[in-house]
Amino acid sequence: MTFKEKIADYVLGNRISSQFPDIAISGLEEDLKSESLLILAGMSNNDNCFELVQYFNQMLEELGIELPSKLEAANVLISLYLNKMLDDPGNGFILMTKIKNEIYHANEWTQTNPELKKKFVGEELGLQHLYTWYRELQDFSDGSMLHYYNDLPPQEQKKKFEIHLIEEAMNWLKLKRKNT
Repeated sequence: MTFKEKIADYVLGNRISSQFPDIAISGLEEDLKSESLLILAGMSNNDNCFELVQYFNQMLEELGIELPSKLEAANVLISLYLNKMLDDPGNGFILMTKIKNEIYHANEWTQTNPELKKKFVGEELGLQHLYTWYRELQDFSDGSMLHYYNDLPPQEQKKKFEIHLIEEAMNWLKLKRKNT
């Protein structure tokens, strides 16, 4: 993960203050410059959490970085995982599970995000089409009833679901690029 992706991961609650030195090390690897970044990168996860938080906040200030909203952070991580999916389509199901666990279900979206405009989180994040095929793959793996391609043999069904999942990942990424 990049510095920006690790920051997004922190905003979504998937990282804690003891992991700030790792975030800082990523910043150093990306040639970011800040006195607090250097100090934080030299600290360990066993250091005092108050000091870790202090240097993390100073680092952000020195770098002129504002923490993203949870919605912005979610989009950063979804982009990461969907790009990984395109690079390795065989891991589509695993990466969608990460999206579900680390983004979709990691937050009380409707309670903690007043910026949400749509009623359903999947729709707000633009995941509804991806979820259709992810759910079919879930049902396939646990032997539940499938809704699509019932006229095909099981392995061909699975292949179709995976193809559609990749297509929807490409669509999501294209739409995000177009809107930025």
